[in-house]
Amino acid sequence: MTKNTRGIESLKAGVLHHRAMEAVLWIMPRMNYKYNRDGMFAHGGTFNDVFYYSKMQDWRFQLATPNDTTPYFIAYWDTQENGPAVIEIPPSTATVGMFGTLMDSWHRPLEDVGARGYDKGEGAKYLMLPPGFAGEIPDGFVPIQQETYQGHFIIRPIIPDSSQRSVDLASEFVGQLKLYNFGESRATRYVDLAGKVVESISVFDDTIFDHINEMVQKEPIEEKDLVMMGMLKSLGIKKGEGFDPTPEQRKMLAAAAKDAHDYMLDMYHNVLMPPYYEGKHWTNLVNESVPETGFTFQYPTYLDLDNRGAMYYAVTSSVKNFGAATYYLSGAKDNHGEYLDGGKSYHLRLDANVPAKDFWSAVAYDLESAAWIRDQSKVGVSSKNPDLQTNADGTVDLHFGPEAPQGMESNWVPTTPGRNFFLLFRFYGPEPAVFDKSWQLDDIKLAG
Repeated sequence: MTKNTRGIESLKAGVLHHRAMEAVLWIMPRMNYKYNRDGMFAHGGTFNDVFYYSKMQDWRFQLATPNDTTPYFIAYWDTQENGPAVIEIPPSTATVGMFGTLMDSWHRPLEDVGARGYDKGEGAKYLMLPPGFAGEIPDGFVPIQQETYQGHFIIRPIIPDSSQRSVDLASEFVGQLKLYNFGESRATRYVDLAGKVVESISVFDDTIFDHINEMVQKEPIEEKDLVMMGMLKSLGIKKGEGFDPTPEQRKMLAAAAKDAHDYMLDMYHNVLMPPYYEGKHWTNLVNESVPETGFTFQYPTYLDLDNRGAMYYAVTSSVKNFGAATYYLSGAKDNHGEYLDGGKSYHLRLDANVPAKDFWSAVAYDLESAAWIRDQSKVGVSSKNPDLQTNADGTVDLHFGPEAPQGMESNWVPTTPGRNFFLLFRFYGPEPAVFDKSWQLDDIKLAG
């Protein structure tokens, strides 16, 4: 037997560190779900409540890459204690519709709802069934079988524009959206999050393992996760047992969580999302695993853990029918390949005739959290902005940095010194020139 010159204790420590990293990578969709849920429950809500915004959300909505042009309706349910949950999606009206997705606690899409979903805007009652449900399905319901007890939806109202008047229409409409357990008489409650700081971003320290343990205890163990259950057991997490790491173990878990976060960030911005344009630094928001697997990341012979983990560092929702209503490009680097620095000023020129039938938007996010940059009065610019300045030749100059160029405040997005950031450029109603690349985004450049 060859002697291990590193020492067996060092070898064991290395194994546990890497198992802890893999655990964080594996759990990311579920942590995305749980931190989002807990962040909203902190404001007085619980399961079966519907969270909404009576004013357009701002930086206080600390979620991974939300948009700043549409308010959200969000809710969570738990079928373990009280059986199937009922979600009543109302029919669209002449002024307000909805589109969104019902998802389980792994962020796997179960069904799209609303105008471009299963009910085609006519409304329906969806019956969310717990794992192993064998009862009869009552008439008048659309049954949805879950593999998890818990689930959630993220729904966007379809409104004329981003004005407060349109947001008011959405706020009135949300009262028609119902969520309750089947046979329950409790009326749906509505929690307005406007003006509240919603902390919904995963925290990459030892405490993330407490959240992992909580979800392991709450949810069924699926066959695809049995190998990870063995790894978690070596970290002190096992179904039906308590989790009580020592201070020294917590130190190791904290270091592994940070390394996992660094790994996912690098995978997302440098590895898994290849450049969209040759010789430039814009990348897709999602890679081929999303349309190929329908946000499950599950292939016949493997589960794409790297891509799934990295994706849920950067996104907070999924969709069952991945379509072309919106197209996203991510820009984390300038034309020299350097990460965007919140202490520097950048310029992005858009060529005339951006191929977006509805509108386009450019929104800035903190690189580390993938949430909006904190404590900023403005998070993005879009072609919907009434004060957007357009050049005589139809081009548009956008600016990002700690200070606005004189006279260009309307085309400027503020950033924070000492923090890296990235952009999402959204094409709403993308036209063929987006996909054949006959129209291209230029690289972001340092100003001056």
